[in-house]
Amino acid sequence: MENPVNPQIEFLKDVKLRFNVQVGSVQKMLIEILSLQEGDVIELDKNIEEYVNVTLNDKPFAIGEMVIANEKYGVRIVDLAR
Repeated sequence: MENPVNPQIEFLKDVKLRFNVQVGSVQKMLIEILSLQEGDVIELDKNIEEYVNVTLNDKPFAIGEMVIANEKYGVRIVDLAR
């Protein structure tokens, strides 16, 4: 279902923004990075059940939770940043 665009901001509908979801992070020594091989698993600092940070153009935008939608990973927005 397509969301209707507010007529007052119709002129902005083609503006591109960077939408980023940070699932987790980890610090590794250079030697560990250099020794990575195809198929290796890098364990992150978050559990799959934890909320993820969502940014819009590198600014906090929302908090979300990971979901599977149509056999792809997605993010359900839980709360918008204030």
